Amino acid sequence: MDLERYLSQISIKEIFPEGQRKIADTTVLVVGLGGTGSVMSELLVRMGIKKIILVDDDTVELSNLNRQSLYSENDVGELKVEAARRHLISINEHLEIEMIPERLDIDNGENIIKKSDIVLDGTDNYTSRGIINADCIKLETPWIFSAVEGTSGYVKAIIPRVTACLSCMNYPEEGEAVPCTVAGVLPSAVHSIGALASSIAIKTILGKESGNLYFFDVWKPLLESVSIERNKSCKTCGDGN
Repeated sequence: MDLERYLSQISIKEIFPEGQRKIADTTVLVVGLGGTGSVMSELLVRMGIKKIILVDDDTVELSNLNRQSLYSENDVGELKVEAARRHLISINEHLEIEMIPERLDIDNGENIIKKSDIVLDGTDNYTSRGIINADCIKLETPWIFSAVEGTSGYVKAIIPRVTACLSCMNYPEEGEAVPCTVAGVLPSAVHSIGALASSIAIKTILGKESGNLYFFDVWKPLLESVSIERNKSCKTCGDGN
C-alpha cells in the first residue's frame, strides 16, 4: 500500500491504517457510468480501492459533459467504459479495472454482481435498481442506492438481512426514468450525491454505516437522515426468503 498517496485520509480517525487496508482489499462494482457513476468511480479510485468493475453499454454524448466528470470533448462517441478506464488509469496506473460494456439485466446481473464485494448504483431507471436489489440480496452483497433529480437526491446503503432494502420501501421495481435532459438536473446535485454515496460506500466497507436513507438538496440547502425499519416479511429480503 502506498502510504504517501493515501496519507491524508489514513490520518483521520474514521479510517486510520486498518480501515485503509480494508479499502485496499475491496472490489467495487459501479453499475452505470453517468453523472453519479462518474463521481463515485473517480473518488473510490482516489481513495485506494483494489479493483473497480465498470458496467455500462452507453457511449459518451455532448449532453453528458456538464455533469459526467470522467469525460471530455475528446471522448464523445466512445464507449463510456473505455473512456472511464483511460481516465481512471491516469489517476492510478496500478489500479485493476474490468470493463463490461453491457447493460445489467435479469440475465447477467447475478454473474456480474458476484464478482464484487460491494455494488454502487449509478443507474437511472427503476428496472436496473430492482435487479440490483434482488440479486444483491440473494448474493448477500451490500450495495449503495443513489438517485438524483433536479437539485436533490437520495442515498442509502442496503446491507442484506440487516437494513431495509428497496422492496421494504415499496420502491418501484420496473420502469424507465425521465431523461435528465427532460426532467432537469443540476450538475452540483449530481456531484454532491455521488460524493455522499462514495462516503457511505466507504462506511459500509468499514462496517460503520447504519443504513439510513439520506436526502440532500443542494439548492436549499438541506440534508435529512431517515431511519427505515427493515420489513421482515419483505418479498425480497424477508426472513422467509
